[in-house]
Amino acid sequence: MTKSSVATIIVPLLRQKTAWLAQCLESALAQSEPCEVIVVRAAGTPAPNLKVLQELQKDWTNLHVLVETKPGNFPGAINDGIAAASTNRIGFLLSDDWLERDAVAQCLPLDADIVCTGQTTYYEDGTVLEAASRTLSLSEFNRRPTLESKASYLEHFFLFKKQALLRAGGLDETIGNFPGIDDYDLIWTLLEQGATVAIVEKRLYNYRDHGGERLTLASRQEALRNLETILLKHGIPKTHVREIAEDHAKWYGRPIHEVLREAQREKRAVLTRASHDE
Repeated sequence: MTKSSVATIIVPLLRQKTAWLAQCLESALAQSEPCEVIVVRAAGTPAPNLKVLQELQKDWTNLHVLVETKPGNFPGAINDGIAAASTNRIGFLLSDDWLERDAVAQCLPLDADIVCTGQTTYYEDGTVLEAASRTLSLSEFNRRPTLESKASYLEHFFLFKKQALLRAGGLDETIGNFPGIDDYDLIWTLLEQGATVAIVEKRLYNYRDHGGERLTLASRQEALRNLETILLKHGIPKTHVREIAEDHAKWYGRPIHEVLREAQREKRAVLTRASHDE
């Protein structure tokens, strides 16, 4: 007898390298606790990606594929998945990332509106970017002084209670396709509504950095405009918007490994100047 799904994992899909998409979906489908996996694809998702979906559906009855109802709308695609989810716990997974096999199992016992974990960041050749990998802690989260800083602290993997997502109205589709809609604005909105938080202090989400196309490498100016929209939406005074935006801006429009490399160069330059001043 097939066990009923205990969670839903939603994967929005525009287009993706076939090997990465297969790894992503197989990591969700083969979770140690049974999960339904809902792929919400674009109407223009290319044929090689569609073939991956068709082949996986032959072996996995828990894989469901929907076509987005609002073309080109990233948050709308995730909202389509939320509406279709048959379980009370929902997680998000991007199509070039993947989960540890027990990610859902480790999160399920925690009775909170938002359960999150740490992540390991990889460059596309499989090298671990340790400087961009994080293990979170609830004590550090609780020390954060503002809801903005708390929302910024939390990272993938997220497992939400469906009712909390519905109370929040899902992802805000008016902001645009800024990637922080799913893991920043949504989290901030939930916290404003009094959502409870639990953290699994392990790295259960695997994030892939790469130099090719992804939302976080889109127009830097567009990303900044959308970030400002989020900050103003949550009542941040205009005088503080630029300060917060500048803190985030270094990550926009560039791969993580480039930002880290630049930071290392700046650190070495500071140390060199300090040694010369002694």
